[in-house]
Amino acid sequence: MLALLRENLPNTIIPTSDPNDPLNKIGILLQEANRQQSAGHFGDAELSIAEAKRLAQGHTQALAEIDFFCALSLLDQDKRVEGVEALAEMLIRYRVLFNTTEGRDLYELVQVQRAFSLVGLERKEEARPLLEEAITFQLDSEVRSDVHCHLGCCYFELSRYPEAREQFERANAFEVSEEWQAAFHYCYGYTLYELKEFQRAKREFILCLQSKSSGPEESLRYGMLAATSRKLGEHSEARSYDEKAKALRR
Repeated sequence: MLALLRENLPNTIIPTSDPNDPLNKIGILLQEANRQQSAGHFGDAELSIAEAKRLAQGHTQALAEIDFFCALSLLDQDKRVEGVEALAEMLIRYRVLFNTTEGRDLYELVQVQRAFSLVGLERKEEARPLLEEAITFQLDSEVRSDVHCHLGCCYFELSRYPEAREQFERANAFEVSEEWQAAFHYCYGYTLYELKEFQRAKREFILCLQSKSSGPEESLRYGMLAATSRKLGEHSEARSYDEKAKALRR
């Protein structure tokens, strides 16, 4: 998802064909910093970023995009608290820019990444209003799907099941990204279970079980399949799922 957000970065500092354009040089430096970070050469990446910032002095939009790149880099390095703090600081530092047409796209990306990161830190109550704002943004379909998925999970955690179902249905309409498949089907299935839509819930738990992405433990998936099967009067299936869940917990 971080890579996808980088791809959606406004095109102010994407390299152009003019080698003398300072913004072109900044774009090249950030591309180089990205390569250096991927190779684990963080010291070299810092030098490239510092040079990019020097060239960007006086160009607020470029400075903001560099700061966003740096915040994503912190998140890439699993420094999630620092990354969230860096994103929050951008809202203060660039509040004037973010109130302009030119800065709107970057503002939306900052808010979306803040929301995703807060969910990852289990700070869902802080993430919820950001996600509620983000569903009004003009986003790439894959990012939009993840916004609905994250918001659905927030509502699910708060036991707001009708609202969770609405968000999961919207996420499904946009196609859920592979990394979210298991968590999506599990939370959607559990939501439907709580709403007593047991047949639909069972289908989601089966899809969750089939998903290869990370998510709830397999014993939990079988456990909910067992519970749903019992609600449907499928007692033989329920026993089979229960046995598999117990075997996995040993």
